[in-house]
Amino acid sequence: MCGIAGYWNYRSLREASGAVLKSMVQSMTHRGPDEDGIWVEGPLAIGMRRLRVIDPLGGHQPMPNEDGSVQVVFNGEIYNHQELRTELEASGHRFRTRSDTEAIVHAYEQWGPASVSRLFGMFAFAIWDARRQELLLARDRLGIKPLYVYDGPEGVVFASELKAVLAAPWVPVEWDLEAVDDFMTYEYVPAPRSIVRGIRKLTPACVRRYRRDPDPGPCEERYWRLGPGPAPSSPEEARAELRRRFTVS
Repeated sequence: MCGIAGYWNYRSLREASGAVLKSMVQSMTHRGPDEDGIWVEGPLAIGMRRLRVIDPLGGHQPMPNEDGSVQVVFNGEIYNHQELRTELEASGHRFRTRSDTEAIVHAYEQWGPASVSRLFGMFAFAIWDARRQELLLARDRLGIKPLYVYDGPEGVVFASELKAVLAAPWVPVEWDLEAVDDFMTYEYVPAPRSIVRGIRKLTPACVRRYRRDPDPGPCEERYWRLGPGPAPSSPEEARAELRRRFTVS
């Protein structure tokens, strides 16, 4: 299952605390009982708990590129990572592991933020780009993997679970009464709201980018939409297609 967490004090530039990050990560031990990993540099801290599935020995995270200028923490599975690997190796990228996480690393190097649209799978991940001084958060097309985000006066806090975001001691806890009403009505809280005011779920099929200088606030972009299929040419064709779809073979 795995779980990711982290924060970037891009507004205050306050030094990140490894102890706070460790607390955030450890709150999700049940998501990844096999190992953890943390990385702290200046005002940035990212980490994860891992359930070893693909490349158990080589898939440690955070996973860097060759020179360490890109760091990735990732929860989920990239179904087309083998195809991406073949394409990226043909473009000159060299893989050190068999992990699908590394496909995200090199895809980002090759195509930048647009690489997210090339990924097929269930995922939530964070990419730190030291050259651009940019943090990128992304979620899969249907929102299978969760990602909670708090935007505060110091910067951004994110995690796979709400309680991991709340493990950062400066995140305020105030119930969102409309979300409570949603839960009592629908037995879940529809995105992007969460049960805690100020903490939001990243919208499925979206990428959110944060930059230090200048600080325009987060920029969120949708990278995929469900499009309509080809329209039937006649009512008869529509009826025939409907029958076909409801026929049990």
